[in-house]
Amino acid sequence: SSGINAEWPLRPGVVVQGFTDLSVGGNKDKAINCSLVSSIVPSKQTPFVCICIDSTGYCFSVNIYNVDSTRAPKLGDIITIPYPTVSRVTVHVEEERTVSFDVIRIDSPLNIMVNGRQLSKGSVVPMRLTTTALT
Repeated sequence: SSGINAEWPLRPGVVVQGFTDLSVGGNKDKAINCSLVSSIVPSKQTPFVCICIDSTGYCFSVNIYNVDSTRAPKLGDIITIPYPTVSRVTVHVEEERTVSFDVIRIDSPLNIMVNGRQLSKGSVVPMRLTTTALT
């Protein structure tokens, strides 16, 4: 635990933790700071997938949904994620070989801070509904 108390949007008493201090599922009294080291920029699709490391060097994926890729975090940015939702993904590659990695899901870019600042409402991709008439 780094013991760093962050500002917005954290409730009083929430402490920034390293990734290994987080639990799979919700983490209502925790937050994490991480540095973006790589990203996969989707072509007009969501999520924006980042590879991040925490202060201990632990590597994990962060999936940010509904973010405008032109306003998404950039390489080297510090991302603060309050109340992270953590999942463990396991992929069976071969008969006896598996690959596992950790993922933090962020439903809206308004739920994070980048370099100490909350992203603006303009960073959210507007929702579009497409319909098809059946004849």
